[in-house]
Amino acid sequence: MDLFLRRSKGESLVKPLTQAQSSYSLEAHLNGKIVPTSLADFSSRLVFVNFWGTFCPPCIEELPSLLALARSRDPKDLVVVAVSYDDSWEAIDDFFSRIASADVPPNFVVVRDPVGVAGRDLKAAFGTDKLPESYLVRKGTVEARFVNARDWIDPAIIGLVGVLLGD
Repeated sequence: MDLFLRRSKGESLVKPLTQAQSSYSLEAHLNGKIVPTSLADFSSRLVFVNFWGTFCPPCIEELPSLLALARSRDPKDLVVVAVSYDDSWEAIDDFFSRIASADVPPNFVVVRDPVGVAGRDLKAAFGTDKLPESYLVRKGTVEARFVNARDWIDPAIIGLVGVLLGD
């Protein structure tokens, strides 16, 4: 795993998720309804947590490869949880409706941080204030952190995901 992390310029953390991180209340938008969810709801899979916003050019730049990463794995094994810091669901829905290539796979879950107040949001619980920033969480442990946009289908990242999944 260290070899893949070095090649992908990721940072090894190997820290258990805190209660604040795993149970933090997020919003999912399903079938026209706002549904509460949390990272704990995805704990049976490798969870790729991506903090982003439709107003963030590097976030938009990395989105196609993030969608490709989700498509490359079985939804039972990997889920990408894209935590948006947009002000409304309308902005998020509008964004995805404008992107023709956004064939969103079932294991790419867009959620919204309803608080969005710096210092009291999920980003703060993870110790970041930057977008995009991403974390790989396996079995309740934050395994790796990635700051800034990436090519998520880079062989080093695909290899790291494979190692974490036991391939």
